[in-house]
Amino acid sequence: MPVENLYFVDRATEMVASARDRGITLRILGSLAYRLHCPANIGFFEAMKRDLTDIDFAAKGEHRKEIREYLSNRGYIIDKDVMAITEGKRYAFTDSETGMNVDVFFDELFFCHQIPLKNRLDLDYPTITPTDLLLEKMQIVEINPKDIKDSLVLLLEHPITRATADAIDPAYIAGLLAADWGFYYTFTTNLKRLVGEITKAGFNEEAGAKVNARIDELMQVIDQAPKNTAWKLRSRIGTRIKWYQDVAEKAQTF
Repeated sequence: MPVENLYFVDRATEMVASARDRGITLRILGSLAYRLHCPANIGFFEAMKRDLTDIDFAAKGEHRKEIREYLSNRGYIIDKDVMAITEGKRYAFTDSETGMNVDVFFDELFFCHQIPLKNRLDLDYPTITPTDLLLEKMQIVEINPKDIKDSLVLLLEHPITRATADAIDPAYIAGLLAADWGFYYTFTTNLKRLVGEITKAGFNEEAGAKVNARIDELMQVIDQAPKNTAWKLRSRIGTRIKWYQDVAEKAQTF
């Protein structure tokens, strides 16, 4: 891993541990979290030459005041405009010495679709769970090639099962999507797209077959989950009406 990326890894993990000592829950999101959760396949990330530029955290809303004080005491300056525009759902900080950006998302991620996190942050450490990491990428309507490869590597590294936290929980994902047709459509559209990208990702035959099987397994659980009347009615309308929230391109890339 390049020295620059190691700096972000070390800084993020130290901050999570330091915050924990103060009773504050922080969990790493995004591409940095993917790298931490896929050590056996880190080479695929390095091949993308994707330099890390900032740190994203998820946190509990009840810790807003403590997090602001914690980061301010470390020399981070809060962007009050972001805080106001998002109504406190997101804090954006800049390191006064290095210029590094730190974003903190409270209780949920809500870009194209809503991903609840408040009650899931204690399930893993120092990142959010592999399940939530996959949801984080698969909720992007205009998903880019690097997000696709991140998702493929995650699926290569982690089995589809709810038996362990270090896995992708199909029942949880299926339940979330069964309550929201729009999220179901975006997620499954992206999941199907992954199949055609396996070879481009540089996987050998064995790795490709493993990922393909896991995609099939996850899709089967999603499709078999019972859908309510509201979901079925919305599915009839389909994409004739916008099914997602518009977000800026900058916000879509984690």
